[in-house]
Amino acid sequence: MPVLSESTVLPVGVDLLFSKFITLPLLGLLSYFIYTKTPTSSLKSGQQIKEPVVKKTTKEYLVPTKEPEFQYSTLDIQPVGTDFNWSVTPPIKYRPFKKGEYKLVMGINNIPNEEWLLMEDTYSDFTNLKKSFCEDPEISKHINYLPEDDDNSVLAMKEYYEAVVDFMLKRYPMYFSKVAKDGVMMLYNSVNDDFIEFDPEDVQPVSKLVTNLARTIEEDFIILYPDSQDLEGEYLWKGGHVGFASGFYPSNLFNKPLTDIHAKVPEYKTKLRPSMNKFFDKVKTGVFVRRNNWSLQVDPRLLIFAGKKGLEGATITSLDPGSLDYKREVFFRSERQALTRLHRTKAIVFTIRTYMTCLQDIRDEGLGDELIGGITGMQEILGIYKNRPKWGDAAVEFLRGNTDGTDKPWIQKYVDVPEQQG
Repeated sequence: MPVLSESTVLPVGVDLLFSKFITLPLLGLLSYFIYTKTPTSSLKSGQQIKEPVVKKTTKEYLVPTKEPEFQYSTLDIQPVGTDFNWSVTPPIKYRPFKKGEYKLVMGINNIPNEEWLLMEDTYSDFTNLKKSFCEDPEISKHINYLPEDDDNSVLAMKEYYEAVVDFMLKRYPMYFSKVAKDGVMMLYNSVNDDFIEFDPEDVQPVSKLVTNLARTIEEDFIILYPDSQDLEGEYLWKGGHVGFASGFYPSNLFNKPLTDIHAKVPEYKTKLRPSMNKFFDKVKTGVFVRRNNWSLQVDPRLLIFAGKKGLEGATITSLDPGSLDYKREVFFRSERQALTRLHRTKAIVFTIRTYMTCLQDIRDEGLGDELIGGITGMQEILGIYKNRPKWGDAAVEFLRGNTDGTDKPWIQKYVDVPEQQG
């Protein structure tokens, strides 16, 4: 698997706002220019908009409409090769850092339809971990969301469900098949020996739409819908699953407009919001765009609800470089984010694929100096936000080869809190 570098993707620096919900406004800054000449409506002039009825909005083409003539089964998705094996397919290596002064830039790429949802050697671990989170009520209430009394949100989730099922069948036919079980058509996942309903209309209660998908794909996913009462075109978080949250509680953001979500972001309303909303308005159905971001974390977990972000003015204690396990405890964390618009409901779907690479692997790849450049080149406010005062010196010392850290074999990757046992 080739290493992605600045020569292969548009450059992406360390993001000023890097969490799953805070990175959204930045998507507009460059993407708006990509799509400014893209038609914004798939509805013909004068076409009658069918149910469900929503309140009047200035963006009539965004009003959800049922188009029975469109079927996801008609989409052309090419299957992987017959020799494909998920268990020996390594995760994509994304290494955007470089030496020298850091300058904040965006990197947005269009991607082929076939690259929307991935199966890599983490597939079984990640989907089973998500399944366990969904089965724990104390976790599930913070990561899964679908307002069952909101017809538009339910319709959008059903359409997304249909799109995912169709995609997995076409892209990975050796692992997914349509079978009958107890009189109901099911999607069979041979990797996990798991069944989910094939038709979203058979899924009851409708909240299972979210949890079924969470245990089927590695990506987190968020449904975004325009607020019918907001004439400025705000988008709301109207459903989804964020099983690998990075330093926040997704439940605090459910059904919130993006302006409220970004309330603490400087100049968001005056500068970032207009660009972001324009970008969302220009996203076409059947087109997928992708970007990535990254940070470091001293924690082996994929799901971290709180405590990861730094606050301006807070006292942060620098970690002892020799006290850390750089194979099991310190990670380069990146996200592969993809965005598209659904065909019938016109909702936007934002998917997030999380990657965790231990710092030992980064050093072994010979990329220590490049990552040091990314760490030391951060603007001060960015470094504080990403908690660099806590982990920065330790990471740099390790990457320079001045320490090998220590060994903590009791730490379990993805799940355990990194603290010494007994």
